[in-house]
Order: sequence, then structure tokens, then C-alpha cells
Amino acid sequence: MKQLVYPAAVGTVTKNVGESSQLGKELGADILEIRFDLLLKSVSAETDEMIENQLISWIKEAKETNLQIIGTLRTSDEGGAFIGSEEERFRFIQKIIPNVDFMDIEQKSSNENILKCRETAEKSKTKIILSSHFFNDTPSVEKLEEIIQNSFEKGADISKIAVMPKTAGDVLKLYQAGLEFETNKNSLCLIAMGEIGKQTRIAAPLYGSVLSYGYIDEVAAPGQLRVDEIKTGFKLLGF
Repeated sequence: MKQLVYPAAVGTVTKNVGESSQLGKELGADILEIRFDLLLKSVSAETDEMIENQLISWIKEAKETNLQIIGTLRTSDEGGAFIGSEEERFRFIQKIIPNVDFMDIEQKSSNENILKCRETAEKSKTKIILSSHFFNDTPSVEKLEEIIQNSFEKGADISKIAVMPKTAGDVLKLYQAGLEFETNKNSLCLIAMGEIGKQTRIAAPLYGSVLSYGYIDEVAAPGQLRVDEIKTGFKLLGF
């Protein structure tokens, strides 16, 4: 496994795990994010055991690249596709955590579920990303700072915030909040979605962001750039 250098370009895998993972590596991805919620839409599994076996199989395919892996099983209300119960979702998450390098969990998940994931992650040295998504607006700077601080208090290794800016000023709010935590090295992921926020896919590392998510063969979020475009942008900024 290669040594991770920040900022890191994350290639999001949404289909054909083996092929997409290899393509992501060729495009220059530093990390692969496996979107289990999107992948499961095409799986017909009758039991939890069958689903768990499929999850582990996808991880093994992605690991053939020797890149680090982020696991994501996103809820539908935060832009994902998982439609089962929270109990069921966290049962799968607990199976995923020991097999990946990072696990993305929604910050608004219950404290009990986050604590259980934290305990499992510590045993396998997996890092926890606590994420918050705002698809309709951008909270105030004060609110963003509060969310970031709360993430760390809940045990996040990386606090991830994605907002939908309506003006350039909204993007600046995200940057300003990031600067307040710039001493927390390797601990923020700042994303502004859509056309107005597209610049953050490359420029956010200037304000403390350490991960930038890009697509491999299909866009997984509004405003995503392809992985190789992110890497080119990083080089232009001296990263």
C-alpha cells in the first residue's frame, strides 16, 4: 500500500468495482471510495450474510490496486441510496470497518452508533470520517465551525462538510470555517457542490481540506471533477 500524502484525490467507485478501481488508479487516485449504497442497488441478495459477503468481495477487488479505501454506505436523506433501517445499515458498517482504511459515517447518526464504530475502528486502525451534507444551502460560518467542532468531539479523525453554495460568498464561508481549524492537520474535508462550488475540488486544500472527491467513470455528486483533473489542479497549486 502506498504512503498517503495530503491533499489526496479520492476516486469514487459506483459500479464495476474491479474495472473502476483500476481505472481510478490509472487516473491518479490516491484513495478509492467504495459507494456500497450505490453498488447494492444492483444486487439481489436474500440474506444479510449474502450482502456481507458481497461487501467484502468488493473491498478485495478494490484492494488489488494497493490504494487505500474509504467505505461509504450513505443514507438516502444525505444523497445516498441505502433504504434499509439504521439498525441494518450499521450492522453492515460494522462488517466493513475492519476491512477499510477509512469509514464515512453521517455525523447526525446516533452517538451510540458512532461510539460503537469508533471502538471497532480503533481495533483495526481505521480512520473515521464524520460527514455532514447540506444540499440546499450553506450554513453560517459559526454553524459550520460548530459542526466541525462537534465532529471532533464525537471522535472523528476527519470532519467532512459538503454544502450547496448559491453565491461565491457561500464558498468563502466554507473556507473561513476551514481556516479556524487549520492547526488540526489532516482532519478536514471541505466541499462546495455544484458549478459555483466546483473550485473547491482543487482550491479547498489551501484552506485546510485534505480530501477531494472526484469521479472515475460517472459523476457521483454535483460539481465533481474527474480524478485526473483534480490531480492536475493540485500540481498547478503546488501540491
